[in-house]
Amino acid sequence: MHPRDKEVWLAIDQGIRAIDWEAWFGCPEGADYLSPAGHEVTARAVAGLTAFFDSRWLPKAVTPSASGRASDTFVGLGRAAPVLQIMNGAERGAWVEAVRWWAAYAYLEEAGVPGLASVRRDARRDVTLSRFLHTQTQARLALMGAARGLPVELEPAKASGGPGDVRIGPVFIEVVTFAEDQKLQDYEKFRQNCRVHLLTLDRGHDIYWEGDFPELLNGDDFETWKRRTSEAAQQCAASGAAVDVLSSAGRRLTVHPGTAPQGTTLTGETVESDQGKRLLGKVRGKCAKTEGAGTAWIWVEDHSGLFHFPMPFAGMSLAAKTDALADLLGPLLREYVHVAGIIVSNAARRRLPLPLDQDAPRPAAQGFRRGLPLDRVRETIVIPRRVLLPEQTNLIARMCDAEATALDWALGKLGVSGGVTSLLADSSTPHQVSPLWTP
Repeated sequence: MHPRDKEVWLAIDQGIRAIDWEAWFGCPEGADYLSPAGHEVTARAVAGLTAFFDSRWLPKAVTPSASGRASDTFVGLGRAAPVLQIMNGAERGAWVEAVRWWAAYAYLEEAGVPGLASVRRDARRDVTLSRFLHTQTQARLALMGAARGLPVELEPAKASGGPGDVRIGPVFIEVVTFAEDQKLQDYEKFRQNCRVHLLTLDRGHDIYWEGDFPELLNGDDFETWKRRTSEAAQQCAASGAAVDVLSSAGRRLTVHPGTAPQGTTLTGETVESDQGKRLLGKVRGKCAKTEGAGTAWIWVEDHSGLFHFPMPFAGMSLAAKTDALADLLGPLLREYVHVAGIIVSNAARRRLPLPLDQDAPRPAAQGFRRGLPLDRVRETIVIPRRVLLPEQTNLIARMCDAEATALDWALGKLGVSGGVTSLLADSSTPHQVSPLWTP
């Protein structure tokens, strides 16, 4: 981290200075990966994001709760900040993604897209991560439609009254933000605490552990489990015999004498198996809520980790993912006849070079994989009704196919010629960034 950035973030940490978008992007001296034009765009993005959310939004969004726990928004924004990236070269991709946020809002405002004022008002009032991600998706979809030459509207009126999310040409879209499962987050933290405790016991005895971590325990139950494992470790070391520790849910953890043979594993509760049920429940709820909207598409923006390891779904081919989601969500299209189709989309950072673009046309759905500037890959699966609306389905397919070009198109409309590549230094040297953002 550049000394100036380090000074700024220490001041923020000590409460001497409030966080702002300028600090979030990082100082120009530290952004050696940008061209002069890129530095100019950073200044415009800082001003634009400040104006869109207002100057009070970012400090409020990242303020920890009264208990001292970091808010979800705090964690989410910290992961995305260019200046706080901890992997070599990641700051470039984070910067491009942040510029996309700004470019979408700036273009929609300059074009006078209806409904933007309502979206901005809701974003300012609600500083939760789910609202922030929802707002990002609305703006991104509207930009994708505009880049295809289609009329777009945010917060369009429903047939039953009240606003929807996005209208692109004839397509009415309701957005679902599928965020990280708090249960999964909590269990991962708990499992890490268990692992630290067992490693501490290993250092004091010639033993090793095999089997299952317990189900999620809190307070006294976790203290009881730690005491029982400590007693089992002492008994095993003294007797030279294996000792079992059972949890209340019947999960078995065994301590053995000696050194762990190759292949010995510790496994946790399969929290991941709930993801399909969570997704189905979330989409079903949105289907029910949109029954008065007329014909509508449900767009699910996945931020849950469903598409990434260690989730089993992540290891599937694009065709297999497409079939799996069609099997899971397809029945909802028979149950809710007003839903024209369901779309599940996820974007994540990938190491360069990006995989080749791929299409997966399947009997009940269509899968798309597209590389996005600079180091993102988006996978989108479109599940239309059996009785197709070909014009709307093809429109969505064209949007998914051309998303990679939308940012350059928007930059051009904003007077930035040359596209994203002109904003990056030709010979930028990735550098290691110190992780000061530690929720």
